[in-house]
Amino acid sequence: MNRRVRILAALMLAASPIGGCMAAAPSCYTKRASVVLPDRTRVLAHLNNGAAGRALAEAIFDGRVEDAHAMLVRDPRLIGTVVVDDPKVPQPPAGQYGDLLTLAVARCDADAVTMLFAAGMPKDGVKPGAALSLAILADSPAMAEQLLTAGASPDPQARGGESPMRSAIAFGHVGGVMTLLRHGADPRHADRFGIDPVRLAMDAEQAEIAELLVEKGGTLWSVADDGSMAVHALLEQPVIFTSPEMLAARARLVERARNADFGWPPPDRATVKRRVASGVWPTPAMAKAGMIVAPSVLEGMRAAKP
Repeated sequence: MNRRVRILAALMLAASPIGGCMAAAPSCYTKRASVVLPDRTRVLAHLNNGAAGRALAEAIFDGRVEDAHAMLVRDPRLIGTVVVDDPKVPQPPAGQYGDLLTLAVARCDADAVTMLFAAGMPKDGVKPGAALSLAILADSPAMAEQLLTAGASPDPQARGGESPMRSAIAFGHVGGVMTLLRHGADPRHADRFGIDPVRLAMDAEQAEIAELLVEKGGTLWSVADDGSMAVHALLEQPVIFTSPEMLAARARLVERARNADFGWPPPDRATVKRRVASGVWPTPAMAKAGMIVAPSVLEGMRAAKP
């Protein structure tokens, strides 16, 4: 299975409903019924800070903001209450995640968010990016705007946190992507494998999102560790999303790629990898025109070069 198919499958799984594991959705998630919210039973059974942590989380779940505030005044250390993962379980059950900020966002509770920040909650949350990744999937941008305006990073994944951009792309949430970009998200941020937002969008067949990212500074020419680029997806037939809007966006991206100074069609992945590893690519002109190779990718390619 090639990387594009693997990533598409992973993003589809992330965007799929998981039966029996979803808390009742508050109003600001009603249009996105497949969003898996923190499950009260699973959360309360896996918190740190003992009975006090559970009582505080229950107050947030119930919307008892004043009670939660009083508990934090008595013991400010409880601000660090989080769901603790079982090291024996490779992946926790759906809904078993989050910190207090995430629980407040799951309730669409702006008052609780304000109270938590006033009580010392880090702007990215105790589990960086978890709250924003959930907020970005709401029907309304209000929760995400509240977090970002308060100082949450639009790119918490750059410091090891959860990626709200990945969540937005997985759910095809154009508005969420726009919100992140408006607050300074980097459309060229690549992970250690060289996968950036444009590549994620193309692999998920979200051509409209890919086009938006490119218009805001993203590139079709970021090289991953196997020599593949987002532009390679334009040579392949769409598998799932073939709406007229998606096909039109894809056609515009093909035209954009044809008019770039890299040549068309792009060489295959093996050739790209060989040229990058040998130092032939990217030339200064290519780099100026948008070809990117993440330092970790470049280092890995050169280390593997025979």
